[in-house]
Amino acid sequence: MERFIKRAAGLLADIGSLVVYLSAALIVYDVVARIAFGKPFAGTADLVAIALVLVTFLQAMKALLQERLLQMTLLLEKLPERLLSIAMGAANLVGAALFLCLAAIAVEPTMQAYRTHEFFGTDAFRVTAWPVRLAVAVLWCLLAIAFLTKARMSLQRTSR
Repeated sequence: MERFIKRAAGLLADIGSLVVYLSAALIVYDVVARIAFGKPFAGTADLVAIALVLVTFLQAMKALLQERLLQMTLLLEKLPERLLSIAMGAANLVGAALFLCLAAIAVEPTMQAYRTHEFFGTDAFRVTAWPVRLAVAVLWCLLAIAFLTKARMSLQRTSR
């Protein structure tokens, strides 16, 4: 299971990197079109804003599994090994609960966005809201699974 989760995290991070490159290309296109033709792409700001949110959660799972998230090392370095494993396990359980709660809270707004045809943007360029909301909620669920995996690994170290 851990191998699958690590592969999924790598794939999602790669997709996040691709979204960053596409966003950069869109910004360059917008600037060139604005300067050269006086006709910028109307949805650049909206698409880049959505991309920023998606990239954050697309890459968070890999960052978590590679232990690249910020930690209070000053406190953690002072804890005995067993207590450190328990604290890390507990922190990862809290992280999993947080992202599962966020995903659960997102269900109703996502359904409402689908029913009401909610969109982001202006009359010049619109992005349907429900697919973005759904994608973020799914990423939150995947991130919760990664936190649970980390918690299991930390707590297994205490039983040795």
